[in-house]
Amino acid sequence: MARPLIGINCEVRDDAGRALRLEALLTYVDAVTAAGGAPVMVPPTEDPGALQRVLEALDGLVLIGGRDYDPASWGEAPGNQTNLLHPRRDAFDRRLASCMDAWPHRPVLGICGGCQLLAIARGGTLVQHLQEEVPGALAHRRETPEPDSLDLPRHPVYVEADSLLSRVLGRTHVTVNSSHHQSVRGPGRGLRVVARSPDGVVEGLEDPTRPFYLGVQWHPERMREDPVQGRLFRSLVEAAGPCADPRR
Repeated sequence: MARPLIGINCEVRDDAGRALRLEALLTYVDAVTAAGGAPVMVPPTEDPGALQRVLEALDGLVLIGGRDYDPASWGEAPGNQTNLLHPRRDAFDRRLASCMDAWPHRPVLGICGGCQLLAIARGGTLVQHLQEEVPGALAHRRETPEPDSLDLPRHPVYVEADSLLSRVLGRTHVTVNSSHHQSVRGPGRGLRVVARSPDGVVEGLEDPTRPFYLGVQWHPERMREDPVQGRLFRSLVEAAGPCADPRR
């Protein structure tokens, strides 16, 4: 049986004096592969026809984390802690997330910044810096950020019992890792907040009208030792498989 093709978007690196280049952590690739999917990198092409052709070939999509999306989209100026994505990735990711709304039966999993992207692509808003805007906020990242670290701070997350996320994880309480300083404030059109950490920070989003349209604020791809976290990728791949709804 053919493995479902799971797209993964890419980071755009802009090193002074060098041509732009793409990268994505192998942790995403390995998590999709271990779950039975065939990972495919989705480059930030500026040609709408090329993007359309790539998306037609995909069975599902993972939206990765990274730096911060431009808050101009929800009417704010960047805060003093905001570290913006390269404009080409920012614009492409928003277009990519919007395009996936045209295929409601194709599964989407947003991770960390990818979870935030799901919200802002639907007109939502973000908290730009948790430690400044959320009283009593937990340590959601290291004091000296190490964005690609496997050893991240951990905290509990509480999941709504009647949600897709709780069905996927098989529980309503999990311990997750954490590497972010922003979070969803307003979830956007058609999205429901289904998980929070003890300080009230949004940790999970989903679209209840779709079979699998889910965002988590943590990094399950860096928790390979935890079989519960692997269920997120297995469920994505299953939703993308040949037994899933053929209308996508």
